[in-house]
Amino acid sequence: MQTRRALLAASAALTATASSAGRAASWPERPIRWIVGFPPGGAPDLLTRILAQRLEVELGQPIVVENRPGAAGNLAAAALARTAPDGSTFGTLFAATLAVNRHVYRNLPFDPRRDFTLISEFARFPSAVMVHPSVPVSSIAELGAWMKAQATPPICATPGAGVIPHLATEMLLRRLGVRCELVHYRGNPDALRDLAAGRAQIMVDAFPTALPLVQDGRARAVAVTGTRRSPLLPEAPTVAETLPGFETASWLAVGAPAGLPEPIAARLGAAVMAAARDPDTARRFASLGAEAIGSTREDLAARVATEDKRWGDLVRAAGITAE
Repeated sequence: MQTRRALLAASAALTATASSAGRAASWPERPIRWIVGFPPGGAPDLLTRILAQRLEVELGQPIVVENRPGAAGNLAAAALARTAPDGSTFGTLFAATLAVNRHVYRNLPFDPRRDFTLISEFARFPSAVMVHPSVPVSSIAELGAWMKAQATPPICATPGAGVIPHLATEMLLRRLGVRCELVHYRGNPDALRDLAAGRAQIMVDAFPTALPLVQDGRARAVAVTGTRRSPLLPEAPTVAETLPGFETASWLAVGAPAGLPEPIAARLGAAVMAAARDPDTARRFASLGAEAIGSTREDLAARVATEDKRWGDLVRAAGITAE
């Protein structure tokens, strides 16, 4: 009897494996939905759409990008976690989604450690520390001195509570020993609009969306948060040139709901890696100040673990919370 049960179990396992492999061989058979948790025109949206154009070639199906902004990407991540793991829907998961928000939000509607199949990191980019042109500073040291001299704390805009630019702002404030009034927006465009209008005086923002504002003179970049100067803003020093050891970068990854069949995950991972490493994709990313990555799934998991510890320590030290 036990032998018969074992044979039946083995047969069922082989049937399931063959069925899964068959689905992967024919996948995708219809257009794919790609959820992005920031509004059109934000850095995640711009880079996702560039990658999606190349990924359509790799997969042979149209990709429909769906923007679901709000709550630092949490609304989109929750929607992705609730979808069927059949390969019809995946999304852009942010550094904040995977490594920050569980430390910041008290009632997170998903568990980043259990609710996703991680596929590949596809983009990485620093932030720019910017001021409105009316702020009379051109360096990090001058910015710190100016902030200390203000009778009331200046307004610092962020693209959302808990996102990497927000945490970079918190790091900068702590290192400079200054305060500001933090105002969190529902994405980059609204925050940048208020910075350009002078309703906010300071903003740390992702390079792809900060760059146009700096280039047309509506903001001044006093530093970049990467490990080296950007060729797109060579006159802007790194923050680390004034504050040694300071470095932050935002990154984006492709993810799917937990339980995605392994053959589909493997094929999607190979397609994302090929699309991200395509020379034209890399060139278009570089024009926005971003680096195309195309990581393995193992490398992405290692990055999540490292960043989770780093940002968790900062969130606890700074007492950052959000609803």
